[in-house]
Amino acid sequence: MTVTRITERPSDTRSVPLLTDPDVGHYPEFADFLVATFDLMDKQLEAPGLLDVDGRVYELIFIGRSGRPFPAGVEIAALVPGLEPLDTSQTDQDLWAILEWLVAGVGKPWSVEELRTIGRIYRVIPTDS
Repeated sequence: MTVTRITERPSDTRSVPLLTDPDVGHYPEFADFLVATFDLMDKQLEAPGLLDVDGRVYELIFIGRSGRPFPAGVEIAALVPGLEPLDTSQTDQDLWAILEWLVAGVGKPWSVEELRTIGRIYRVIPTDS
């Protein structure tokens, strides 16, 4: 799967929340990666960040909290066309691809192979990933 940052939000979509990390700064390198990737130092009050995963679009909603570096948290939501049902199996695979993209972007000491190992141990990797 290919994960790509995009800037155009598709029209006629609704946002379906999938995953929230309330403390993305717990490991500062993840917050730093998101800040750099989505230009958050200069655009804290702009629209959510958008990711395309093989033609399906997800938004990253960055959360601010008083007294905490921005972003303090992040919510990932699927942008679903109209009133179409959410394909939960595909969404699970896409969410895993986003997690791998995030870990690969952060880099050492984090690695996608270690993420996959942990996923296999806890049996959380989607079957087609």
